[in-house]
Amino acid sequence: MMMTPLPLLIALVVGLALGYLLAHFRAAAQVAQARADAIRAQTQLASLETARTKLTDEFQLLSMQILADQSQRFTAQQRAALGEMLGPLDEKINLFKQKVEHLHSEEIQQRSALRRQVELLAEQSQAVGQQAHQLAAALRGDNQALGNWGELTLARLLEVSGLVKGRDYETQVSATDAEGNRFQPDVIVNLPDNRCVIIDAKTSLKDYLAHINATTEDARAAARKAHTAAIETHIRNLAGKRYQDRVTTASPDFVLMFVPSEPALALALYARPALYDTAAQSNIILTGPGGLLATLRLIAQIWRQENQRQAITSIFDTIRKIYEKYVNFAEDMQQIDDALAKARNAYENAFKKLSTGDGNLLRQMENFRNQNIISPKKLPPPRFQVGGESEA
Repeated sequence: MMMTPLPLLIALVVGLALGYLLAHFRAAAQVAQARADAIRAQTQLASLETARTKLTDEFQLLSMQILADQSQRFTAQQRAALGEMLGPLDEKINLFKQKVEHLHSEEIQQRSALRRQVELLAEQSQAVGQQAHQLAAALRGDNQALGNWGELTLARLLEVSGLVKGRDYETQVSATDAEGNRFQPDVIVNLPDNRCVIIDAKTSLKDYLAHINATTEDARAAARKAHTAAIETHIRNLAGKRYQDRVTTASPDFVLMFVPSEPALALALYARPALYDTAAQSNIILTGPGGLLATLRLIAQIWRQENQRQAITSIFDTIRKIYEKYVNFAEDMQQIDDALAKARNAYENAFKKLSTGDGNLLRQMENFRNQNIISPKKLPPPRFQVGGESEA
């Protein structure tokens, strides 16, 4: 039996409605599933972002710790190196301080001793005069004995002057000039800067002894005139020897003409006051025991000051060399520090180029491995894997 058109139409409408509802429900379910997937993806993305931020913070903290540790080790090495370099400088400064204190103490003692020697000088001058009178009888007419007595007096003055034989002065030095003439000064006293002073002790006292032993005024006047003439003659002879031109080992400043008796020198100057000027014109200085001792003491003091100057110069030269080494070391350390900073910056820039930006090499390598395009035997270090460094 055939159905009427109306019920068939109704059934068709109902079927279409049911189909539409079924398709609608399926679409709604797919939309809900898509929304759930989107929410889940957003949650995972947020988790990944949080993890990336955490890894970035941890990496920065680790980098700061590494840099701090390297800086501490670098600083410790610098301190150790500076300690090794400045240690000798500290020792030199302490040594210099000790030397200065010692030299100051020694100078005070020497000044005290010099004051005492000056006080003794007057006593010695008087003693020399008395000895001259006492020896007059024994030495009368004996020129060799007179010469030996003058040399002994000179040797005694050199001993008490503080100078050292063989270092500060030399006796009976025999030499030959360019013309082949031999000469032999009694004493050559060395001075700083290759200078020297020559001492002659060959002055004759024969006429002076005749003067003090004369019994009449005429005899004393004649002896005084002869004594003065002998001094003048010896000055001319000494000037004619030209020690300034003959001594080649050092440059003489002047010649000390030593008269071993203060009264004998005073007698000649009393009779002829111009003797000092006459001798000085030829770079000859007349001196008795007192003046010679004062001169030798002054030379000894000059040598002490020269030795102190050389010691101080040596110490400051050592300090200068150490400081120059320190400056060179500091410059090298600064170059090392600059090179480390440049290397660190270059490394960071190279790593950023490797691991950041769209399609960076690190992520592409990771995709090759994830897609089984390659099967590596081992993985790169964690920092060179995806997630090991922040990505831009």
